[in-house]
Amino acid sequence: MAEESKPAKYLEDVVLYQYADVARKLLSNKETAMFASGGLEKMVGDFEKILGDNKEILDGFKAGAFASKEGTETAINIYAEKYQNALGKMNVSEFYNLRLKTLTSILGDEKAEEAKTVFEKYGEQTVGSIMKKFNQAQAKLKDETGLFDEKAKEEAMKTIQKLIPIHTLINLLEQRNYEELMPGATKSIYKESIADALQKA
Repeated sequence: MAEESKPAKYLEDVVLYQYADVARKLLSNKETAMFASGGLEKMVGDFEKILGDNKEILDGFKAGAFASKEGTETAINIYAEKYQNALGKMNVSEFYNLRLKTLTSILGDEKAEEAKTVFEKYGEQTVGSIMKKFNQAQAKLKDETGLFDEKAKEEAMKTIQKLIPIHTLINLLEQRNYEELMPGATKSIYKESIADALQKA
């Protein structure tokens, strides 16, 4: 019997490190920064499922990541970058499959299935390459140094017009995924803060 092929590591990483990305977004806003460690805690919970009996490795990670504010922020940034790297390696079809549940919850089954044709237009291009091309084209259009002539800027505009539908879809679905994950990331901090306030009352 043929052995089942294992998913590419980046497909596993994008799920494993998604709460670190949530944590970094929370950390970037002073109004939500207090909840960032909750995102890291959720990620550690996923680590526990994978590491199982490797308690020493997990305890070592916790000791470093939660020992100080700086340690927590460093861990968040390291693993959020791993998430972004994994996301960037996904091709558009893989991204569609990853976010199909989110898309279906917004559009319904039929419209979500129809949306697949839009994603398929971009073939095997990766999320990372699309974002890079789009950002580079934007930079050319905004350039005021004279480094790029009109022809280069016209080509940049064509690139933006071609990529803007998929660029928008990726950003919207990533934002929606963040909103869906955020309550799980903030719950433990709410619980601790409310319990602390009640104790001091």
